[in-house]
Amino acid sequence: MFAGRYLWWMLIAVAVFLFFSMCFDYVTWAVVAISGCAEIAGSCGPIVLTMAGAIKPAGIGLAGVIMVFCTFARLRYLSASWLWALVALIWFSAAAAFPGILAAGWTGQLRPEMVVESLPVAFLFVTVFCGYLVIPFEEGNTVPFGQWAWLRAVTWLAAAYGVLTAIAETEGFGAIPARMLGMPWIASAIAAVQPRLASILDLGAGSTTPAYVVLAIFVAAVAASLLPQDVALLRARLSAPFMLRGSRR
Repeated sequence: MFAGRYLWWMLIAVAVFLFFSMCFDYVTWAVVAISGCAEIAGSCGPIVLTMAGAIKPAGIGLAGVIMVFCTFARLRYLSASWLWALVALIWFSAAAAFPGILAAGWTGQLRPEMVVESLPVAFLFVTVFCGYLVIPFEEGNTVPFGQWAWLRAVTWLAAAYGVLTAIAETEGFGAIPARMLGMPWIASAIAAVQPRLASILDLGAGSTTPAYVVLAIFVAAVAASLLPQDVALLRARLSAPFMLRGSRR
């Protein structure tokens, strides 16, 4: 999937999410009004339950599925390692609940402190990652994640930290692989490891500062991968603004 199509489908997914999270209640109200169920006591319950309890969550889930599969397709198109697909899947899973909290702002129930308290670092990681994939690498000579081995290593280390942070801070994260693999013991095993893992990642301080520092490193690494990988060309571009016109280079 090339960059333009990836951006298009990601915007479609955002539109689907916004519709089902903010506007679908009006659709439910319209269906109830048209059906005339209000004339019979208790007959509106099944309609509301179906619309709000089944169709609305399914629509929100559809938006997430579109984002995940489009990201997989984009990574495949760029011939990136499938490990990046696993990284993205973990980030998406850990950040899945946060957009629903943002949608509460439509009803006036969202407070700034609620956003700060519930903001998962995984949401920021996956936002940066998806934004990076929007860049049209196929139209130039830039290699995704850079050509320098040390830069790729820094990117991978930062991403690995982000994955571990996502696992450590997401309650009930183990239920996802346990349900997918049909192994209930995975959920209890991950739940038992999470407190210890969180303590290691935040250096025992109980703060998210280390996670945000690593996020900044990840952003800097992917941004640096967009620079020319030829040292001579990079030096020429960096020094160009300071060179006098007609001077030797």
